[in-house]
Amino acid sequence: MKIPTNADSSDSVTADDRAEFIITELLAVHAGEQVAIVLDPASEMEMAWALAHASKRVGAEYTLLTIPARDTDRKNNLTQVVERGLESADVLIGLTGTCGAPTYAASVKALYRAKRLRGMSMVMRTMENFTSGGALADYAALKREGDQLAALWRQASRIRVTTPAGTDFESTISGEEVVIECGYATEPGLEAAFSDGEVSQMPNEGKATGTIVVDGPIAHLGIGEVPLSVVVESGLVVEVLGDDGRAQRLREIVSTIPFADNVAEVGIGLNPACRRNGDFEEEKKARGYVHIAIGDNVFYGGTVESPVHMDMVMYAPTVWLDDRVVVDAGEVQGFG
Repeated sequence: MKIPTNADSSDSVTADDRAEFIITELLAVHAGEQVAIVLDPASEMEMAWALAHASKRVGAEYTLLTIPARDTDRKNNLTQVVERGLESADVLIGLTGTCGAPTYAASVKALYRAKRLRGMSMVMRTMENFTSGGALADYAALKREGDQLAALWRQASRIRVTTPAGTDFESTISGEEVVIECGYATEPGLEAAFSDGEVSQMPNEGKATGTIVVDGPIAHLGIGEVPLSVVVESGLVVEVLGDDGRAQRLREIVSTIPFADNVAEVGIGLNPACRRNGDFEEEKKARGYVHIAIGDNVFYGGTVESPVHMDMVMYAPTVWLDDRVVVDAGEVQGFG
């Protein structure tokens, strides 16, 4: 199945255009709703105001909530004031620039589970993410394909990922929630992202094993000149191999941050408009790429709370769900 884009990936649109699309189409905000936009000092305010004004135009009321910039040991922490404020919100838009707290905070997941909130994750994204590349995809088509992949994924009991760089990773997955992030969050309890286009799931806790060779970008650490290797046993990172600064920093995080060694997620990108540009938020959604995350898995239905959730992107993967190949050397296969 080929997913079209609404514009060439080299094109861009205005912030107001994308804000209107997100508020009216992807979130279906309506008059009288309360929209909470969570920021930090690194947020790009042009994005925030575009979303605020689009909310006002449909008759909703917006509130801008700012938390401090977060260091590595508190990446998933909101402030208590923001947590309490979200209890009165209908819609959450996360725009923090330094962390993923509006997405991965346990309090936010609890509101989704209770169907008291719907959300759009735009954490650690820039104006470029907002107005070009993956932002220009045909989101209705992405959603249809994401639903098809998720239906197939829910029937599987095991996942395996290999790459030409040397990744050979597998885990059991039976019973875990399959998360569709393809732009739309129109009902309470749903969450999406922008730009978007992936389906993901956590491995069964304690069951992932193998080697992950990361040749793409890593959240908070960027892209390196050479790949690094992450060795996994019984669901935990037991070794990080590599001599550059990125590998050294990842070793430090895994060894010092509580539960950062947990294997938290496997995601398959579906968005053909996303670019290979070194930005993990763009690349992890790119069609045919895979990311495996370590750290917190509460968003995915797990029990492991960690201050970090770190996506690691891999190129040209082959992915099996049981015996079925769903991505073949970076080419997404049909799911019908």
